[in-house]
Amino acid sequence: MKSCPACQNSYPNNFAVCPQDGTPLIEVSAWADGSVIRGKYRILCKVGQGGMGAVYKALHLAFDELRALKVISPELLSDELFVKRFKHEAVITRKLQHPNAVRVDDIDEAEDGRPFIVMEFIEGQSLKKLIQEAGPLPMPRVCDIIRQVARALEAAHRLGMIHRDIKPENIALIQTPESEQAKVLDFGIAKVKEARLGSESSGMTMTGTGVVIGTPQYMSPEQAMGKRGDELDGRSDLYSLGIVMYQMLTGDLPFKADTTMEMLLAHVQKPPAPIRELHPELPIPEGIARLVMRLLEKDPKLRPASAEALIEEIDRAQQETAPLGATRVLRPTAVVLPEEVRAAQAAAAPPSSGAAGVAAKPEPAKPRVVIERGRAPQPPAVIAPPAGKSSQWGLLAGIAVLVIVIGGGGWYFLHRPSVPTTEPQITSPIPTGTTLPAAQGTTSGSTTSPADQTKGPTQPAAQPEASPAASRSNAAGSASGSPRGTRATGGAQPAQRSNPRLDVAAPGEPTPAKRGVDQQKVSSALALGDMYLRRGEYSAAIDEYQKGLNEDPSNPTLRQKIDEARKAKAAEERVLQ
Repeated sequence: MKSCPACQNSYPNNFAVCPQDGTPLIEVSAWADGSVIRGKYRILCKVGQGGMGAVYKALHLAFDELRALKVISPELLSDELFVKRFKHEAVITRKLQHPNAVRVDDIDEAEDGRPFIVMEFIEGQSLKKLIQEAGPLPMPRVCDIIRQVARALEAAHRLGMIHRDIKPENIALIQTPESEQAKVLDFGIAKVKEARLGSESSGMTMTGTGVVIGTPQYMSPEQAMGKRGDELDGRSDLYSLGIVMYQMLTGDLPFKADTTMEMLLAHVQKPPAPIRELHPELPIPEGIARLVMRLLEKDPKLRPASAEALIEEIDRAQQETAPLGATRVLRPTAVVLPEEVRAAQAAAAPPSSGAAGVAAKPEPAKPRVVIERGRAPQPPAVIAPPAGKSSQWGLLAGIAVLVIVIGGGGWYFLHRPSVPTTEPQITSPIPTGTTLPAAQGTTSGSTTSPADQTKGPTQPAAQPEASPAASRSNAAGSASGSPRGTRATGGAQPAQRSNPRLDVAAPGEPTPAKRGVDQQKVSSALALGDMYLRRGEYSAAIDEYQKGLNEDPSNPTLRQKIDEARKAKAAEERVLQ
């Protein structure tokens, strides 16, 4: 194609000078800014370059409206089959009229013989850029965008058109006065099913043999295995849309690989990482996470049957998940403010008699309603109203029964018959004739023989009457097994020896408090370790298990998992050697 540098008009290559002003024409391979194509489209700028051509932003001179012109590359002009595919793309895409799909207005041929497609110009932000700048995205916004894309795919699938390259880069977002609107771009590589289009496409093959169309990160397992044409259906697009949804919710792709072949094999063989296990910190509802994993099933039969079915499942999952910031009724264990306590006590107080002698009946307490931002609502729980007089009498009766039981138990311990011990008291031998010190409370000069020492301590001849407090103290000491307390019957208690250096809690006493274990960290380490173990990344699995074991050294499951991962790693190393 040649262009006039004076009037910026374009002319075929066989022209030498401009017919209007006689200026010599110059040959250009790209459309320059300001040039006029076919006398009605003024090129404003170049907005994109692809493998088969370029996209320009242009102004329709007659309508004074913006348009997007998609033109093939000059080197492809000699490929008659490609030109035929390009024109056929425009004819088929023209039939797709949907608010969530880019509209095709016309197809024409430039002065240099290159065909171009005229489409509506979209001024907005690509979903790819949004994920890079703001990902992960909130769940309601993700569902709204995916729902709109699914509507466009449903309309295309009804026409027998498979997009085959659904990815964030091909989804544009524009702001309307009502809401955010999603537009699906580039249906140009779609494979049209011959049986749905009639005779006009008979005998055409949109994809050459052995050519794989799509982006490896978002391709379905069917595409990765090389299936094409009638072997693909709309569920292939739903798989790609599931990867887009996964990336919108988490900011990551479900599969990561260093080469294109590894990525294709991952789509075919490797199960995706569960969305809630890989990102437990994200508030992704169970229903939404389960739906995403269904879209990523290897078998197309296990995915939603159609884009319309996907929309219905999104609606059901959102209905199961209450919107954030909704009103909820607090549970009885919720924190109650002091003024609410005083209000409840005032409501429970007995009403005062009025002038007519009729007591005003207090209104039942109403449940407190609190709006909490950022948390899902809980099932309603009503705080019970304060108890009346009948419940107070029941409480007093229960206390009386408890006092009687405790008093009877105390009387039993004080007056129960003693059982003489059969264990002999261990004493040191005493030489014969040795005079022992007189026991406290006995007459001076009394002695104790070794036989008497074996039987037990000598009872005092006369004991002053003990006070009730002292009796209770002795009884308590006897019941608790203290070596200081002796029973009134005179039974000897065996001596109990204790080592003050041993800090061992007696039975029934609370054990010393241990360092707190963060169960959330332990569970997270176990989940991540299991995920790495399933993926064959044994070193990473061992590291995660070890983190959990550092937090909870007594966890047997983590020790077992570490042994399992080490054995698997050793087996793998033996195979690789």
